Amino acid sequence: MKTIKHIVLFLGILISGISCSDETASSLRDDYIMKTIAPAMVGETLEFAYAMGALDGVLASVTAEVNIIGAPGTGFNPNSFHVDSRGNDIGVLVADTSTESNISRAVFSIDTTAATLRFNYVVPEEARGQSVYITFEAESTLGEKVSTTTPKYPVSKMDIKRGIVMTDNDVCFFSIETMKSYTAAEVEAQGLTDKIDLMYLYDALNSDGIIYGHALVSPGSDEKYLNSRIIPASFSLNKTRIQKQVFIRDMQLSGTIPANFVDDIDLETLDLSNSLDFILGISNTNSAFIETADGKYRAYLFFNEAKRRTLTFGIKRLEMQ
Repeated sequence: MKTIKHIVLFLGILISGISCSDETASSLRDDYIMKTIAPAMVGETLEFAYAMGALDGVLASVTAEVNIIGAPGTGFNPNSFHVDSRGNDIGVLVADTSTESNISRAVFSIDTTAATLRFNYVVPEEARGQSVYITFEAESTLGEKVSTTTPKYPVSKMDIKRGIVMTDNDVCFFSIETMKSYTAAEVEAQGLTDKIDLMYLYDALNSDGIIYGHALVSPGSDEKYLNSRIIPASFSLNKTRIQKQVFIRDMQLSGTIPANFVDDIDLETLDLSNSLDFILGISNTNSAFIETADGKYRAYLFFNEAKRRTLTFGIKRLEMQ
């Protein structure tokens, strides 16, 4: 994983390179590192570290122009960061920052010949399924300018949501379409009886004495897998296809390393034709691939916590074309 340490090293090389260059060449240099390694998704943040250095004069300002206007939160951090001897990021206030439309700007408030500023791009809904790129430009007090443009970063078509909680015999129904959990009364009141894909329940054993544990079942699953739970008569008996996973841990939902990610292509090529309509024995760090009965949605669920008759998880969901 790339870190800010690379930028600090870069600044030394950058200034050294300037001092060895031809006298007529520009004394201003720049470069950037994309610190985010996860897939770009709507609502998520792409973080960049932009480094610049000048041999003559001092830094005056820097801009970042994006091809698609970012969501609120897009812009420069006013601090320049370096890493101390203990590996901690240390920020020093060096600039006044602003963002208007698709251009973010930082004007240096101190005299400095080298700085590393962080730029955050919060992916907007308008970028879904598109590609985004950024042009960084630095200017010195001598009027010299230097710029660099990032590659195009494809934005996922998936939606992401974290911290979903389900409880046995209460908030136990879940809709892939809305990515929300409900009580039976909420499902009825909100007219969602045809949109429930999963029911959560917990029993130590099932009716046959088999270890059951935390489970997700479809409304249309065989009654023996419902363990005496009642599906309201108004609910559609959807048979959701589910495939339990033990070793797939998406970093955006789990926060765990190594950095593995479920991306669009994983759901686009998913084949659950031979899967079951329930999964049993869910434990922490398990996950599951899911397809709705009508094939409209495919999803990946990562289970962050399964204890005390409660299931907490995150979801990545793709609407199929």
